[in-house]
Amino acid sequence: GHGRGVRAIGGRALRPRRRLALAGSHALLLGWLLPFSGARARPGEANGRMPEPRHMQIFHVQELGLEVGVENQPPWETRLSNETGRPTFVAESPPNYHPPTVITYASWPDEKVPADGMHQMAGAAIRRASENFGVSRERSLAIPVRQAQYGDIQGYEGWFTGKADGVAMDVSVFVGQAPGKFPVVFNVYTTRGKLPNLTEVLRRAWTNVKYLPVGGVK
Repeated sequence: GHGRGVRAIGGRALRPRRRLALAGSHALLLGWLLPFSGARARPGEANGRMPEPRHMQIFHVQELGLEVGVENQPPWETRLSNETGRPTFVAESPPNYHPPTVITYASWPDEKVPADGMHQMAGAAIRRASENFGVSRERSLAIPVRQAQYGDIQGYEGWFTGKADGVAMDVSVFVGQAPGKFPVVFNVYTTRGKLPNLTEVLRRAWTNVKYLPVGGVK
């Protein structure tokens, strides 16, 4: 009981209309993914263990080749989106959760980025994402790109304030990969000024991301 175990994720519609600006924004955020070739989605059986059973729902997202932890107190809503042409795992905070938040995950299972190329890739991704959220080219070039690590996944992140459907939001983008693995992108967006409130939520979610065994993807 209590959501123990691991689940395979399937599509599910999001109910609350008041968060449409957030729920629809990951397509803007991920618009820069198109230059990369994508792996075909493969459904798969889920099995495994749960590192923080009281706090996290654990999903084996075969389409991304990743195990992803999602808040479970209260449970967040999840779905697999293909709006950008690339499978994207979306976790959205439940109604009456403050601040309203969306976290997304994407990956390139067929790619490997040299360590010395990750900073350039991340910087380009962060700038492109910010421009999709209405940030000027000049301001996007000034966004600091900082080294970051979540668990074994090393890379770079940046954050900015932008707008979607007239709603001001804080957005953070992390691009990284574990040694010998493929690159991943984690994004979060929330109400402007509220990103610092999510420090612990993001630590719990992003440090718990794991790569699935290769046999689960190929």
